[in-house]
Order: sequence, then C-alpha cells, then structure tokens
Amino acid sequence: MRLQGKVALVTGGGRGIGAAIARRMASEGANVCVVSRTDSELQAQAAWIREHTAAAVAVAVGDVSNPQDVERTVAEAIAHFGHVDILVNCAGISVAHASVDLPFERWKQCLNVNLDGTFLYCQAVGRRMIERGQGGKIINITSLVAHAAIPERAAYAASKGGVKQLTQNLALEWAKYNIQVNSISPGFIMTEIVRDYIARGIHKPEKMVARIPAGRMGEVDDIAGPAVFLASPDSDYITGTTLLVDGGFLANGYV
Repeated sequence: MRLQGKVALVTGGGRGIGAAIARRMASEGANVCVVSRTDSELQAQAAWIREHTAAAVAVAVGDVSNPQDVERTVAEAIAHFGHVDILVNCAGISVAHASVDLPFERWKQCLNVNLDGTFLYCQAVGRRMIERGQGGKIINITSLVAHAAIPERAAYAASKGGVKQLTQNLALEWAKYNIQVNSISPGFIMTEIVRDYIARGIHKPEKMVARIPAGRMGEVDDIAGPAVFLASPDSDYITGTTLLVDGGFLANGYV
C-alpha cells in the first residue's frame, strides 16, 4: 500500500487512462477525488472505488480551462479530504485535422483544455501544497507527440509539448518545496478516443503495432502503474522527468 493515507486528485478520472490511474491509486491506499465533465461516469467511478478500495468523492468540472471552475473543484476536494498530496492531470482532448485548414477554434479548444487546464490545476493545487509545507507529487499526462511528429496533430502536439515543458519549469520552481513534478508520455493506448479513431479509419492499428517493439497496443493499466510509482516515495529524487510508456515506439528506428 504505497499511497496509504494520501489524497489524490485525478482530472479526467471518469474514463480511460484517468479512470485506471484513479482506481490503481485507490488500490494502493489513496483517498481519491475524481474530476471529470461527465457526472454519470464520475459517480460510477467513485462508487467502484468506495466499494473496492478506499474513500472517493466525485466532482464535476464544467471547464478545466476556466480558473473559477478549477478553484471550485480543488476547494471541494480539500473540503472533503482536508488536503491534496497527489495531483494527476489527465483531462484532455485530441484533435486530428490537416493543419492547412485547421479551424482556429479547434486549435484554441485543444490548447485550452490540454495546456491551460493542466497549468490551472498545477497552479491551484501547487499553491496549496506550498502553503501546507509537506511537499507533494504532480503528474501530468502528455503524449508521444510531445517527442515525435504525427501528421494532422498540430494542435494536439503543441498542447502536449507545452505540457512537457511546463512540467520541467514547475519542477525547477517547486523543488525547494519538496514537490516533485513529472509527466508520463503514453504511446498508443487503447482508450475510447483511440478506439473511435480506429473505427473512423484515422488510426491503422496494424501499422501502429508494426512500429511497436512490444508487439501490441498499450492498455490503460500500463499507464496506471508508472503513475503510482511517480506518486509514491520511491520517486522522491525524480523531478522534471518525462517517462515514456510506449512499448518502445520512439526507440524504434527500424521499419
């Protein structure tokens, strides 16, 4: 029980990678505040956690890029549990569109949710961690497109690359407060978004797997374990790092 007695706030925790992380952290003893836009998913997730592992509360957020919404959800988590030890920023959207005619509104939406939302939660929770004076762990979920280009992902790549650099800057600024800030770059993980892209012909799973030395697509639980490691005392001397969890995709220079 590596997270016994800790309090974790997980954005995007209603489904996909965020849900897997929330459940794994709860199974390691953490009390979990699950934040998402969809109330039905939130309530189901919180109920599962309470039934199987630890205490949980579900908090709906209208807009992760709205400072007032972010402050409200963080305040609700603290009102329920008293403090936050671990923040996981997993809320995000993907945009697949040719750059030459990518609507500016979609560009802004992607950056607002993925980058602005991550910054606002880091700021709101980080401020409280600093005030409390007992350190903390912040884990931002970025993407392999923060490291390598994929066609028609300009907005998504810009937002996730920004998250990677934001992680390094906050790690530098907050190390003196014993707050470790790291990120995870998942490879091709079988989430609801990826399944939708496959169904629409945007992703070609056979081509993707051919580039993955591990020989398979990732599952959401493949990200949950590394997230627990970065949230645990085992990672106390790790900060400003981005952990690639991609089955070797980016290491593969041979096609």
